[in-house]
Amino acid sequence: MKKIASVLLSLESVLARINGPLVVVCGVVLFLFMFMVVSDVTGRYLFLKPVFGTTEVGQNVLAFVIFLSWAAVLASGQHIRVVILLERFPPQVRAWLELFALAVGFAMIFSIAWYGLSFATESYKFKETFLTYGIPRYPGKMALFVGCTLFAIQFFIQFLSRLFARLAGKIPAGREQS
Repeated sequence: MKKIASVLLSLESVLARINGPLVVVCGVVLFLFMFMVVSDVTGRYLFLKPVFGTTEVGQNVLAFVIFLSWAAVLASGQHIRVVILLERFPPQVRAWLELFALAVGFAMIFSIAWYGLSFATESYKFKETFLTYGIPRYPGKMALFVGCTLFAIQFFIQFLSRLFARLAGKIPAGREQS
């Protein structure tokens, strides 16, 4: 049991070292995209010369920002939790329901990542672009795959750590109230 716990902790620390820089990159990309949007709007209405491709670049940027930050949000526990029914159960039942939710979340996100890989590789293989300016689509699809893969791994880690804590008779600290 201790060996599995140490493997989970080391895997979680590796994920944290990946997620931290990814979140910073997402923030910088979003910040730069804000300047692009301001330039596009200013150019469109003041100079009648918009920045071409802003919408297409924005679709890729949103894919990066959304998908690549999911695992970090789950790891830090800052995701949205709807607990309207969950808080009415005793801590023992709540712990098992959270385990079930983590298992379902892992299964769903793993499926999305699995199919996202084929979408991304096909898009890259065919050099798929947006119709207007030839901006490639595959970076956003690759972000979907990478982000969902990291998210699924984070779900799996949390599922296993809570399962082992549950089997050992402990409810993870801070989780019984939320």
